[in-house]
Amino acid sequence: MPRFTREQVRRRQLVAGGLVLCLVLVLGGCTAVLIGALRGGGGAATEPEPFQADDAAMTAPVTPPDAPARAQLPDGVELAEDEIMGLDVSAHQREIDWSQVAADGYGFAYIKATEGTGFTDSRFAENWDGARAAGVTPGAYHYFTLCSPGADQAADFLAAAPPDDSALPPALDLEFDGACQQRPEAADAQAEIDAFTAAVEEEWGRRLVIYSSSEWREHYGLPVTDSRPDWLFSETGRPDRADWSVWQLRFDGEVSGIEGGVDIDVARIETLREHASIPAGEGELTHEPEDG
Repeated sequence: MPRFTREQVRRRQLVAGGLVLCLVLVLGGCTAVLIGALRGGGGAATEPEPFQADDAAMTAPVTPPDAPARAQLPDGVELAEDEIMGLDVSAHQREIDWSQVAADGYGFAYIKATEGTGFTDSRFAENWDGARAAGVTPGAYHYFTLCSPGADQAADFLAAAPPDDSALPPALDLEFDGACQQRPEAADAQAEIDAFTAAVEEEWGRRLVIYSSSEWREHYGLPVTDSRPDWLFSETGRPDRADWSVWQLRFDGEVSGIEGGVDIDVARIETLREHASIPAGEGELTHEPEDG
């Protein structure tokens, strides 16, 4: 007669198997903790190091003396030694042949990344990669609206355009064109802009370049430009302000590789680098709004 019944043997086997499984799990967990400790992690996840901008990494090709791009300059205007030609684009320009753009002598391109919240330009990644491959230094810009919180807009922009040392500083476009018709009080509008700039500048480690329309400036003023690089429009010659970083000179430029008109710009890379730099230890920049 057997010492144990079949049912008793089956139960003992199940208990023994459970004990072995528990032992394996305990030993495996201890091993993971030990390995983590030996690697300096203490078994716990560590926060990644914050992004540190290397301003020296930001460069752009110079415009050759015989470049077709120079024909886009106003009559009688020649490029200074520290100035290079570029353009700004969005999905509106459709497919771009960036090799032809580079061959025309354009060294940089500001590319639309996002607008408001929930909208990423459909050709942003394509244009960014195409410009890079052709040797054109890219920069990303965000079209701000007053219909959604600045912090939410910043989150969308950073998801589309994370920090990139070798790119131009990110740019903020302040205009009234578009679907948003809201016109909040100046203090409220500035608070949302401050929320956007604080978030993006913290991540990128560089100050934003600020572009604005004349309508925006007349309505709200422009305190956000204090201590930040200016992107100014002037179709007859260089901007009146001596410390400009980017100059937009026309909206209807003709560029090889692009069908239809396109915005043409000139940048002073050294000035741009200097004005976008955030000294170590400098806190968040905020401003008192002007009456509008």
